[in-house]
Amino acid sequence: MVALVTGAGRGIGRAAADALQKAGLRVLRLDIQGEVAYDLTDVAGIPKLVESLGEIHVLVNNAGIQNAVSIESYSEDQRRRIIRVNLEAPVELIKCISKQMVARGSGRIVNVASVAAYTAHTDLWYGVTKAGVVSFTRSFAALLGPKGIQVNAVAPGPIDTPLLDKAQPERVDQLMKVVYTRRKGQPEEVAEAIRWLALDAPVIINGAVVDVTDGCVLR
Repeated sequence: MVALVTGAGRGIGRAAADALQKAGLRVLRLDIQGEVAYDLTDVAGIPKLVESLGEIHVLVNNAGIQNAVSIESYSEDQRRRIIRVNLEAPVELIKCISKQMVARGSGRIVNVASVAAYTAHTDLWYGVTKAGVVSFTRSFAALLGPKGIQVNAVAPGPIDTPLLDKAQPERVDQLMKVVYTRRKGQPEEVAEAIRWLALDAPVIINGAVVDVTDGCVLR
């Protein structure tokens, strides 16, 4: 089996790629300077990219960016880039890769959302895009579920990654005050949830968002 993991160069993506590889999958690690080098702002080029990669059984849409600026400070370029990387690229990857999954009658897709999908966020467009991840996860699950494909997501809380290091300090402080264990989560902990959804979750788990939040957001 082959898995494609986006944003696999660091943080949750690298941990997820390692976990899937340890489980016996051949892992294609996509990153802007990775084993599969690709800039996901080039949404139009994704169909050709997918065609070049061959058979893919598991897709992990992890790649994401955060600008960590207030809505008043957002430039047009920043807004367009975050929407392309966090929303348009994963949707296009699912559209392209799900075609071969449908032909096989099987496949699993795991998207990385965030607690930002459910709460007010100091980086407005980051929150908007992560809410979009939750929405398209459920939409694709409804579309592809009858064809044998599971589409789920994880929604991490504060995880010790470069993305969290870039977040506004007030946002991090807010989250760390309410997490149950009073510590940052580790990428490997989120990766284990991704591995489970990608390999072991029962078929009835479809269109789900698994909160990996240590209690910082309760739904």
